[in-house]
Amino acid sequence: MGGASPVSGSPSWKGKLRRALAAPFRFLLKEELGAVQRLEARVGEVERTIAGAREALERETQERMTVQQQQQRALEDLRNAYLATRGEFEEVRDRRVPQLAQDLAGLQAGLAALQQELELLRDARIPQLERAQGRLQGAFEELQRELVGLRDQRMAELEQAQGRLQGAFEELQREMERLRDVGLPQVEERLAALHRALQEVQALAEEVRDQRLPAAAARLDALVARLFEELSTCRGLLDRMLFREPLAVPRLSPGQEQRLPEAVQRAWLRFLDSQRGRREEILERARIYVDLFAQAQPVLDLGCGRGELLQALAEAGIRAFGVDADPAAVAACRELGFAAEVQDALEALRSRETGSLGGVAAVHLVEHLPTATWMQLFAEAARVLRPGGLLAVESPNPESLRVGASLFWVDPTHLRPVHPEAARFVAEAVGLEVLEIRKLRPFPREQWLAPRAAEPSLQELLAMLDDWLSGPRDFLLIARKPDAV
Repeated sequence: MGGASPVSGSPSWKGKLRRALAAPFRFLLKEELGAVQRLEARVGEVERTIAGAREALERETQERMTVQQQQQRALEDLRNAYLATRGEFEEVRDRRVPQLAQDLAGLQAGLAALQQELELLRDARIPQLERAQGRLQGAFEELQRELVGLRDQRMAELEQAQGRLQGAFEELQREMERLRDVGLPQVEERLAALHRALQEVQALAEEVRDQRLPAAAARLDALVARLFEELSTCRGLLDRMLFREPLAVPRLSPGQEQRLPEAVQRAWLRFLDSQRGRREEILERARIYVDLFAQAQPVLDLGCGRGELLQALAEAGIRAFGVDADPAAVAACRELGFAAEVQDALEALRSRETGSLGGVAAVHLVEHLPTATWMQLFAEAARVLRPGGLLAVESPNPESLRVGASLFWVDPTHLRPVHPEAARFVAEAVGLEVLEIRKLRPFPREQWLAPRAAEPSLQELLAMLDDWLSGPRDFLLIARKPDAV
């Protein structure tokens, strides 16, 4: 009775076994723990039963003799309960524990995989994140520096620009006030003056329409009649050429030639300076001949005057020399270093060999010569030019009434205007091929009448007058000697 029996000691080691088995797997196998708990409950019941049986056994021991039969039945029941408990324990040991071990192995494999993933995160992903964080940190610092720069520099620049704009606005405001107080009254005065000028132009237009235009028309009719007579003469010359008859061009006798008074000759260069314009202006006009004679050398400038054409050709590297009947003009050319001689233009051509020149220029010369003389000049130029050589003749344009009826006669040495079509006819008659007749130097538009008129009908009339009055002042005939057949 005093020692611990196997039955009475069983609850201690079973409880320890249960706790030892349940502790590692309690958090893994809830379902199995439930079964174990149920098993524990049954074991507890068994233990309580055993405890009750032990108490009963103790009582039966005291009453052994009287209750032996009851003890035997209780022992039999206890043995059966022990066997049942042992069978359940063996089932747990043989089936459930291996399953728990297998699940534990799977958990360990998952833990190993999780540990590898954590190592990957630690060794690869975290450094990448750290580098990305470093780049973001650098970008943040750069952005911060840029913002500081914008705050410290650009804001100051914007403030300065704002100050300049404010100053410009104030200046513009002052300018507007000045225009309002000063400029607008001046514009009103100018408009009034323009109105008065328009009235004067209208009065002038009426005068031109009623007085000057009829007079100009009468003079034009006279000029046309005279031109018709000269064209008739030229047509007769052409008919003679077509029938291969010799052209009888009369020469002037020495008695017919007249010399200018000595005083006029001495003042002639001053007259040219006052009437033709500054040397720089005439030199600029002469530039058109550079491209013309670039492949036609040497060039003879007939009536070279002050040497503007010779200078333009020399600066372009084109060989040229000139002749003029005025010794003062030739001396002026020689002082500038240009080749020039005192010689009559027609005699200068006659002294040249046939086909010896590449170009001949006659700038404002033919209007100073009698008709027969400039026609002979064309013929001699055609002779001395080599095949492909060029003849360039520039003269005032009589198609413009302001030129033919007024400006032409300012020069007292002008004999008669040469019409461009008359020049074309003579050039073709002597065997040259007319390449072009250019119209040069129209009058400035501020001198035209049409822009000053307000009424459309008056504008049309004044535009027609502008065509007659303010056409180009000069024409340039360009003729070429055909290649030899």
